[in-house]
Amino acid sequence: MTTTAPRRTSVPRARIRDRGQVDALVLAALAEAPRRQEEVADVIRAQVGDVLDVPYSRIVPTLHRLARNRLVVRSAQDPRRYRLTETGTRSLTARRRAADSFASSMHRLADGSGSGSSERGAPSRG
Repeated sequence: MTTTAPRRTSVPRARIRDRGQVDALVLAALAEAPRRQEEVADVIRAQVGDVLDVPYSRIVPTLHRLARNRLVVRSAQDPRRYRLTETGTRSLTARRRAADSFASSMHRLADGSGSGSSERGAPSRG
């Protein structure tokens, strides 16, 4: 007789496929302190793992790409430990600001609280 495992009743997690979103999560995971590759993955899983699915296989290539773009640097003593550069910190700040603006705009549109015309003087269609 075989038994089946109980079904998970948790909220389904969204798989992150966009490179820019993975970059932002990795930069955010490095904001507090330098971390090793697996520590970056652990921080992401601990903070957003219940909502977002970011596989470990995406973390390492992302760290390498961010290093090539000079947003993070490797430690000389431990080449698997990364820290944000000044440029990386500025990039993270800009990404946070853009994400906050996007989320705010999305909520206004979804809640119906946005007005029919743009408040910034965009030409109306008519």
